[in-house]
Amino acid sequence: MKRWMKLAILATMAGPRIVSGQTVTAPEISCHSDAKFPIDRKVLDVAVKRTSDGVLMPVRVNGSAKTFWFIFDTGAGRTVLDRAAATSLGLKPTSRGSISGVGSGRVPVDIVSNQSLEIGDLRLVQVDLRLASIGDTDSSGERPVGIIGYDLLCATVVRVDFSVPRMTIIDSHAFSPPSQVKDLPIRVRDGWMFVRGTIKVPGKPPVSDEFLVDSGSEDAVNHPVIRESKGPLRQTRTGAGGFGTSLPGVIGPNEWFELGQTRIPSTLSACCAATPEVSRQIGLGILSHFVITFDYRNSKIYVQPLGD
Repeated sequence: MKRWMKLAILATMAGPRIVSGQTVTAPEISCHSDAKFPIDRKVLDVAVKRTSDGVLMPVRVNGSAKTFWFIFDTGAGRTVLDRAAATSLGLKPTSRGSISGVGSGRVPVDIVSNQSLEIGDLRLVQVDLRLASIGDTDSSGERPVGIIGYDLLCATVVRVDFSVPRMTIIDSHAFSPPSQVKDLPIRVRDGWMFVRGTIKVPGKPPVSDEFLVDSGSEDAVNHPVIRESKGPLRQTRTGAGGFGTSLPGVIGPNEWFELGQTRIPSTLSACCAATPEVSRQIGLGILSHFVITFDYRNSKIYVQPLGD
């Protein structure tokens, strides 16, 4: 299961919605960040890399001389910075809050409001940073000190080849949809992105549902239907290593998962996380089969299978 978990600030509650037959009440958040591109460039390539922690991107905070590594996490509704890194930058909290992940419970955080992040030649402004303890260095010796998702995705168009990885950030006002590439509708709620997919587990009919798109997870596809599988299952802990307390669960093989017109054969599925929403999830195990363009402003992703 993933080390760095999707984040949500549990603030003012909005109206209820239905998720696979269950009524879920959650906060609404809006896009406060703004992207400042160079005058003469509206398409920027970013030198990202893949480690055991996921896809990492170089970020400078408030024009700092030092470059930090942030995890690119489409499941992160808030931008997070490690407390030690914040201290080294002299950042002072302006308020407090809490975050949650796929584990149960909430984690208190300090908040530093209205900061700027530089990603290559892009300047992302009006970003509120949540300060938390990120974790230890991964096996490659790289230590990510931040997590970024919604604040970047809501202000720009982002194209990622997750297999390489390769990232391009595009000014939303200059974006032209890629030709001959399948587009899929998405729902963006509370900073989280959901897309419809279909999963088939042994002994059960296929199940179509909304799945959280979570590039911060190394998992393939998770769904509660795996508990009903007639195939082999084993006990596991879901949410281990992330924000919140891990939970007992099960893990086993599915027969296939389908996203758009692409069917991916057997991977592993697990169940269940702390809420119905985060129990339905696709991670890098699925995303690495595609080049995906994230267009939040038009509520679409463009999905190109590798090799097409």
